[in-house]
Amino acid sequence: MDQQKVITQIQLNLKEIYHRSIDADHKLKEFKNEGLAQFDALFANEQLFKQHHTSFLPYVEELASDLVLLQEATDEDHFVSQLKLLMTKLEAMNRLLVSFKQKL
Repeated sequence: MDQQKVITQIQLNLKEIYHRSIDADHKLKEFKNEGLAQFDALFANEQLFKQHHTSFLPYVEELASDLVLLQEATDEDHFVSQLKLLMTKLEAMNRLLVSFKQKL
């Protein structure tokens, strides 16, 4: 597995998620100001993320931290285990962003 190619692709995906998250957070702020956003966390029922937040950007920060851990992986097994976790989180974040945008 070419680890650098994988990391580069994840960086591109994370950059896209970052920009989509900024847009989504702006919309969430509008909803909150109108009293329409009443929830405790975006991923409240999932144990996937370490903490629970009411906006997207803190989750992006966690994804970025996970990417750093992936880049620091010292052997193939550690790289693969970090990659699986990061990919699961990226997929969940993508699903939520797509779902959020569709419901607007």
